[in-house]
Amino acid sequence: MWYDTREERAKSPADIWEREDNMREKKLWILLLMLLPVLLSGCGGKRAETPAGEADVSVGAAPSNLRVLLAQDFDIQYLADGVKLVTDSAGRELLLTPRGAAAPAGYDGAAKISTPIRRAMFTSEVYVGFLEALEEPGLYDSIAALTLEAGQWTSQAVADRFAGGQIAYIPPETWLAGDAEALTAADLDLVFLDLSHEEDAALAQLLDQAGIPYASAFRRPEGDTEAYLEWLKFFAAFYDLDQEAGGLWEETLSRLDALYSQQEFRGKRPVAAVCTVSGGTVCAPAGGSTIAKQLERAGAVYALAEQEGRGTVQMEMEEFLELCKDADVLLYSALPQDLADSPPDPLLAECRAYQNGRVFTLDSGYYMHSAQVVARFEDLVAMCWPEREKDHVFTMYQPLAE
Repeated sequence: MWYDTREERAKSPADIWEREDNMREKKLWILLLMLLPVLLSGCGGKRAETPAGEADVSVGAAPSNLRVLLAQDFDIQYLADGVKLVTDSAGRELLLTPRGAAAPAGYDGAAKISTPIRRAMFTSEVYVGFLEALEEPGLYDSIAALTLEAGQWTSQAVADRFAGGQIAYIPPETWLAGDAEALTAADLDLVFLDLSHEEDAALAQLLDQAGIPYASAFRRPEGDTEAYLEWLKFFAAFYDLDQEAGGLWEETLSRLDALYSQQEFRGKRPVAAVCTVSGGTVCAPAGGSTIAKQLERAGAVYALAEQEGRGTVQMEMEEFLELCKDADVLLYSALPQDLADSPPDPLLAECRAYQNGRVFTLDSGYYMHSAQVVARFEDLVAMCWPEREKDHVFTMYQPLAE
């Protein structure tokens, strides 16, 4: 699941899970990419012809762990001399050139960016979560501006830099009003935003006027864990940490595979349900959604497994209770700080999970650590098997406070 805590949580839960239905079958593409590396040169758009007398920059064959194999909404081509051509989630081409080197000819339509970037602005907490997952503490020093105020951050590294004046808070109201002063004052190398988001599209117009480059990354990309995590490669490219990201991606998937294989389901498997309630309507992930698959891998029986699709299903409370009242575990997919304004519907107390004291919410820092897919799965296992995981400390989810 991919959420944005600032705007998306104010929308209906159907919007929140919308992109989970966006993942297509990619096994054939993976095979083609591995067998025919030449296809990589065409994934991210066409390069302009090299003018006569100017040096050509050929597309290199990227090592297998650097290729974008599962994520559908970005691509990276590796050129000569450390140059990379990135296609972002909006289909825009970005030419990444080592700092101090001249950009190669023939890419007039691409935005020019020097790497590694030094001062960046991030319009979503989820993006910062990928910096954390790259396991390079120094990357936090590149955060020059954020659009979520200091008091809402649970990340100590971010809080410390806010306190030290290294990070500026730039509220969306400023750019929506057409005020670019804070943006130019931040001396930005790059802004990470989502051009499919209305506010960020308005921000992009100001950035174009100010001559500040930006890269579009979906706040809610593919839902499947493996494709979701591959966005490490996207953010790493701007820091010249491509090899590190490729290694971390493979290592993390190996850790997940090991965890999956370790699960032994003896005896009765617990039933698990996930939902939010908006305006009296229950919204829950369908049986093919990522969270449903992860719960099954954790040893649970997903209560709505028969609901077709990979996205969200909506139903009346009566129908939800009919299907889920015997759930042993209930995940109410909301942040603790939002529960005061939007508490779970009292009728949910009819679920067995309430009687068992096994109702969970998202952790306050869920989005800021959302690339921690191993920790997330370990939490799900502990939810499903509390007797076996008595000493587990929850990090991505938390028991619902009384």
